[in-house]
Amino acid sequence: MLFENNEIDSNQLPSIENLSFEPLKPQYRKIMYFNWSLLFLLLPGLPFLVEIIIEKDLNQWWFIVFYALIVIIYITGLVIINIGFPIKGYALRTHDIVYRSGYLNRRIITVPFNRIQHTEIRQSMIARMLGLSKLKIFTAGGHNSGLYIHGITPETAQQLKDFLSKTVNNYE
Repeated sequence: MLFENNEIDSNQLPSIENLSFEPLKPQYRKIMYFNWSLLFLLLPGLPFLVEIIIEKDLNQWWFIVFYALIVIIYITGLVIINIGFPIKGYALRTHDIVYRSGYLNRRIITVPFNRIQHTEIRQSMIARMLGLSKLKIFTAGGHNSGLYIHGITPETAQQLKDFLSKTVNNYE
């Protein structure tokens, strides 16, 4: 058998932009807001902690600048979450699953079915209250090579898990 490595015309490749992505449930945006807000609940005590550590009173202007920066960063984060949320979604194709996310830093992750090791459905307490789940797809690539699809209903997560399990078994 003769080895061939023919050139492929890149203009003939399918475009990922033509994929129809399934959006995440709107309730997931609330979880993203909650997580972002939780981070900022701890920050107001930071200047007082710095005062204790350095054992010196800080000037009042330092507090004003610090809290102004916190407010600016917090609001900017909320705006980015709001603008970036509609970009998030997943799509199933014949041989893989694709997940798209990110407003500032766009990410498109494609996981071929033959690389999937196993799947898992998770629910945090807040997600359970909002009727949401997370599907974790573990791959053979090791650390950070899996895919997490947040913000889907438990029914959808179970359907995807069953479909992926059945499809992965066909590849073995």
